[in-house]
Amino acid sequence: MPNLLLSDYDFEVPNDLVAQIPLPRGSSRMLIAPPGPVGTRLEHRGISDLALQLREGDCLILNDTKVLRARLRGEVQSGGGIEVLLLESTGHDAQSCSWMAFAKPGRKLNLGRVVRFPGNQDAVVEAILPDGARVLKFSSDLARFHTWLLDWGELPLPPYVKRPPNLADDSSYQTAWGTRPGAVAAPTAGLHLGEKELHEIQAAGVSIAHVTLHVGAGTFQPVSVENVLDHPMHSEHWEMSPETADHLTAVRRAKGRLVCVGTTSLRTLETVYRQNHGQFLPGSGQTRLFLHPLDRPQSAQGLLTNFHWPRTTLILLVAGWLGSRERWREVYDAALADRYRLFSYGDCMLSLVS
Repeated sequence: MPNLLLSDYDFEVPNDLVAQIPLPRGSSRMLIAPPGPVGTRLEHRGISDLALQLREGDCLILNDTKVLRARLRGEVQSGGGIEVLLLESTGHDAQSCSWMAFAKPGRKLNLGRVVRFPGNQDAVVEAILPDGARVLKFSSDLARFHTWLLDWGELPLPPYVKRPPNLADDSSYQTAWGTRPGAVAAPTAGLHLGEKELHEIQAAGVSIAHVTLHVGAGTFQPVSVENVLDHPMHSEHWEMSPETADHLTAVRRAKGRLVCVGTTSLRTLETVYRQNHGQFLPGSGQTRLFLHPLDRPQSAQGLLTNFHWPRTTLILLVAGWLGSRERWREVYDAALADRYRLFSYGDCMLSLVS
C-alpha cells in the first residue's frame, strides 16, 4: 500500500485568523476553487454570490442535524468537579438512557462511579472503552434527558474558540434548518446560509434536499499517525430518506449537479453511493468512510466547506476533492495570503465541477 504522509497536510495557523465570533449569515467571504491541476483559477467572492455560481437544475444538499448542548458539568460523589462531553447515544429504555462520553479528568470516573449533575440528574459509569471514553447511564428517559439538556447543557464550541459560549451562539452555532438533535459539533459550512440565501438559491431554480449526519467529536480530531492510511476513522450516524434518495436520482438523470453544503453532507452522499453501487437509495447506519487523495469522492459535483484545522481527516477529504495535495496546498496558501477567516466561525470555499 502507498503511504499518505500526514506532514504533507500541515500548515502554520495564524492565531489572528482563527475566527472567534461568527459574521452575520450571508456575509462571509467565499473562495471559489474548482478541482483540477495547480494553476486552475481561483476567484475571491462572497457567500452572498452563491446563487450566482449555481445553475438551474442543480441541487443543494443540507445536513439537518442539530447540535446538542453536549457539554455537562457535574460532581463525583467523593467530591470534585467533572466535565463531560457527550458523544453519542448508546441506548435507552423507559427509565434511563446511556451515552458514550469523554470526561475530564477521566481518572475520576472509574467503573460504577456516580456523577451528580444539576437539575436532579445522576449518571453511573457503565463501561470504560479502549480510547478512554466512558459509557454513562443517566437517570432519565431519552425525551426527558433532551429536555434537561436544554436547561443544563452547554453548546460544545470547538477548543480553538477561546471563549465560553454565549446566548448568541445558541442560534449562530446551529444551522437555520437543523431539526434533528444528535450532533456534538455543527456542520459549519451551513452556518453561512440563512433564509434569505436559501430563498435566492431556490429562486435561481436550484432545489434543496436534506440528509442527516450527526457530527461526532472525532471529525475535528487531529490524525496521530504519519501514514494516514493507518488512521482508525471515527464512526458517525447517517440517514437518507426515500424522498431525498429519489430526488437526488432525478437531479442526476436530468444532468443537474449535486452540491454538498459541508463535508458531512458529502460523506453521507458518498456512503450511500458506494453502498448501493452508484445509486442513491434510502437508509441509515454508521459510516467510517475516510475520503482522501487516494480515495476521492465520486457522488457529488460541488462542495461548499470551511477552511479546516491542519492534520485532520477534513483536510485530507478536501485535498481529495480538489484533486491532489499540490492543489490543496495552492488553495490554502491563497486563502492564508488573502487573510480568510479560519475554522468553524470562519469563511468558506466553493468548489464546483463544471
